[in-house]
Amino acid sequence: MTKIVFDSDGLIKLTKAECLQILLEHFTCSITKEVYEETALKGMERLYDDAFQIEELVKKGRLNVEKAKNNKQAQQILKYSGVGKGEASSLHLFFNTNARAIISDDRAFLNLLEQNNIPFITPATLIIRMVELKLLSKEEAMGALNKLKPYVSKNNYNNAKANLED
Repeated sequence: MTKIVFDSDGLIKLTKAECLQILLEHFTCSITKEVYEETALKGMERLYDDAFQIEELVKKGRLNVEKAKNNKQAQQILKYSGVGKGEASSLHLFFNTNARAIISDDRAFLNLLEQNNIPFITPATLIIRMVELKLLSKEEAMGALNKLKPYVSKNNYNNAKANLED
C-alpha cells in the first residue's frame, strides 16, 4: 500500500475537510511523534475538535505514529531551512520509510520540498486527486473543499474548485 506522511498543517486541514478517514482506508498514513504531540495532544488541551478526531484515529491504529530516525539526506536539506519541528521530523520520516509523498500546506516547507524535488501534495490538491482516484465524488469533493476554504489561500481554493469544475 502506498505510504504518505503528514505534517501538522496537512493533517489538521484534511481532518477539517472530513476526508482523512477515506484516505486512511486506501493509503498507509503516518505522522511523527512531534506531529502527534502538536495536533492531538496540544490540540486536545485546547479542546479542538480535530485533535480528538486525530487521537481517535491513532487509538484505532488507522493513523500510524512513528519515531523519525535521523536521516543524513533530511539533515542536509534542513540545515539552513528554519522549518518547525513537525515539518523537520516529517521529512526525516519520509526518507526513513520510503514514503511516496508528504502532505503539507506550510508555504516555507513546501518551498523547501520543491527546491529539493521531494514529492508533496497540498490538502486542496489531494481532494482533487481523490476524485481522480474515484475515492470521492465531485459533490463530496466540493463539500470537502468548502470545509477547507477558511484554512487555505484563496488562490489554492479557487484553483482546486476550477479543477473540480472541469
